[in-house]
Amino acid sequence: MNLKELYLFKDLDEKTIRQIENISVKSNYVKDNIIFYEGDESKYLHLLIKGVVKLYKSTSNSKEIVMKYFYDNELIAELSNFEKIPYPASAVAYSECEVLKIDFEQFRKIIYSNEDLILKIQSSLIKKIKNLERIISSQLVLDTHQRVAKYIVENQEDFFNTKNILIAQMLNITPETLSRVLRNYKDKSLIDMKNKTINQEELITIYS
Repeated sequence: MNLKELYLFKDLDEKTIRQIENISVKSNYVKDNIIFYEGDESKYLHLLIKGVVKLYKSTSNSKEIVMKYFYDNELIAELSNFEKIPYPASAVAYSECEVLKIDFEQFRKIIYSNEDLILKIQSSLIKKIKNLERIISSQLVLDTHQRVAKYIVENQEDFFNTKNILIAQMLNITPETLSRVLRNYKDKSLIDMKNKTINQEELITIYS
């Protein structure tokens, strides 16, 4: 594939594109294939070309905590590369996936000579930090109804286009619990699944 089709590289010159191609390899994964495990060395920068990848941690009692779902054109756990630390969570293919694996030490030299790349990666890191803050806030402070309301408000478009089982995993609740909460919100006219609308003001009052 042409790397310029990917958001991260679309504005780069041909010379830089060739440099990146020389230090990259495309890997294909089927559903449930592990891309990397928590604790693995962060040698490669992973850019998801196509598919869905789930990032999760396992607790001491084998409970799975979903950190994030990644979609087309997203970097996966890139903070580990910059901090030179092992991956803090495991990544698994949630569907058939194509992932570009880039030798990060070589890529680092390219990044710091290209301002556009720096800004795009900075933006990606900021989004990851905000996502982590959301997870911490939701898990430690909010109850189930509040977590669901907050997710709906902050992810209105995604909410109507994402399967309930995925939303439940992201919120670390059971699909049955999510269904009960959503049914309650429908009955109170807080969400309208048919017209894909929400009563944002009322939902905000639930968790604020």
